[in-house]
Amino acid sequence: MNRIVVMVLGVLLISQISKADDWSDNVKVKGDLRYRYEMIKAGSSDARNRNRLRARVAVDAKVNDITKAYVQFATGSNDPVSTNQTLGDGFSTKSIMLDMAYFNIKPEQVAGLSITAGKFKNPFYKPGSSELLWDSDLNPEGGTAHYTKETNNYEIELIAAGLWITERSTAKDSWMASGEGVFRYSLNDSKSNFVVGGGYYSYINGKGFAPFFDSTDPMGNSVDGSGNYVNDFKLMEAFVELNHEFDKMPVTVFGDFVNNTAADSLNTGWLFGVKAGKTKDTGSWAVRYNYRKLEKDAVIGIFTDSDFRGGGTDAKGHELGGSYQVMKNGTFNVSYFINKIGLNNNETDFDRLQVDLQLKF
Repeated sequence: MNRIVVMVLGVLLISQISKADDWSDNVKVKGDLRYRYEMIKAGSSDARNRNRLRARVAVDAKVNDITKAYVQFATGSNDPVSTNQTLGDGFSTKSIMLDMAYFNIKPEQVAGLSITAGKFKNPFYKPGSSELLWDSDLNPEGGTAHYTKETNNYEIELIAAGLWITERSTAKDSWMASGEGVFRYSLNDSKSNFVVGGGYYSYINGKGFAPFFDSTDPMGNSVDGSGNYVNDFKLMEAFVELNHEFDKMPVTVFGDFVNNTAADSLNTGWLFGVKAGKTKDTGSWAVRYNYRKLEKDAVIGIFTDSDFRGGGTDAKGHELGGSYQVMKNGTFNVSYFINKIGLNNNETDFDRLQVDLQLKF
């Protein structure tokens, strides 16, 4: 009940931002609802079948000509990489959490600069929607500065971020300092373009501390006898993305590579994939495929894709998927994961099927 009250108060507060102007011109409300059937088969255990819901509602408010405020509420728990709620707990009520809350300023004095602070959508570029480093539901916390320079043929993006990970009352805090550069060049009257880029993500105060979020579960990362990280994480990423339109059908080929320079071994990960088509109008479709290999200490386990291998590192395998636009603002999606957990010994099979209906409003 308290969460509902907080949500209502948050919406009312933002609505007051534009009380001097026309409310409908300055405040937009949007959301989505997803119903999912999921089957998970891990090793020799019986398959698990579950039905899940995700609901999100967001308020996007214009504060003034250079500033906006954004608040989003979603179903789920405090899990940083999932807003799903599993059905089948005796018809129990479901939790609503604060998923995003931030402000964004685009100062007039510096064209192309955007400054964001709070809890916000992941600012880093993900080639082909790659989740090698970051799960698609991860919304980090802290501040970012994003600079974009565009001309007729190319675009340059520079991103700097300071992200707060774990606050401790009696020990050093853990946080991340990062920077990323992205270059996009357009060809053939923008029917083709390629993107190259890379980033550096330095986690401060990781080694010797308990795993982030869930101190009892390292999510594949190496830990010592006390359950603490045995490595720091200084990640260097490089990626490429090629886009071309074949007779009005967009095709994307992409690759992503990461190396944790602070670990001496089991420190690399890579992903290669292809996508074709785009869901927009009723009857449109899209398909996708990727293969990845992610060693134990290549990335932070809790922040990488939570669907691949059940979440975490030390795995390899395939992801296949497709989408079909069944109606206006309604999409049918299917994903299937065929993975191996344990790259060096005792490999375990992991299979996951997801069937979704997603509605946007």
